[in-house]
Amino acid sequence: MTEPLTTGALASVGAPGSRRVGELVFLGVIAVFSAVALVMTGFIREPMGSSNILGARVVPYAVTGLMLLASLGAIIAVLRGDVGQPDEAEDIDTEARTSWKTVLMLVVSFASLMLVIPLLGWPAAVVVLFTGAALALGAARWWMALIIGAALGILTQLLFGTLLGLSLPPFGTVLPGVLGG
Repeated sequence: MTEPLTTGALASVGAPGSRRVGELVFLGVIAVFSAVALVMTGFIREPMGSSNILGARVVPYAVTGLMLLASLGAIIAVLRGDVGQPDEAEDIDTEARTSWKTVLMLVVSFASLMLVIPLLGWPAAVVVLFTGAALALGAARWWMALIIGAALGILTQLLFGTLLGLSLPPFGTVLPGVLGG
C-alpha cells in the first residue's frame, strides 16, 4: 500500500532541510530565468509594416509570464511546507551518486553547437550533438547514434530550414570549400 500524501506543515516536519533548500534553489533559478526572459522579450524586434496583429512578442510574454507565476506560486507552497515526496520506485537507486562524467559529456555535446554550427552547419551540428548525447547516456552502438543523428540533422534542415524558411545554415564556413561549393 502507498502512504497518503502529506502536505502543509505536517510534510515539512518529516522533510529534511536540504531537500527543502534544494527545491527553493531550483525554483529560484526558474523564477530568475523567467524574469530575465520576460525582460528580454521586450527587445524582440518586430518588422516594420508587419501585418501580424499579435506580433512576435505575444507568445514569449505569455509563456515567460506563466512560468514566472508558476515558479512564484511553487516557492510560496514550499515555504508553507508543501514539499515533494522522495521517489520510491523499484527502478530508482536513491543511493546512486551523480555521474559527473555523463553530465560533462552532455554539457560538451550541447556546447559544441556554438562551434560546429558556424563551421560545419546545422546538420553536422545535430550529428555531433545527438551522437555525443547518445554516447553519454549509454548508447550501445556508436554507429547507430551517428546514423540517427545524421537523419535528424538532414530532416530538421529540410523541414525548418527549407520548408519553413528559418535561418539554419546548411553548410557553415568550412563545408562549402570541402564540398566544392
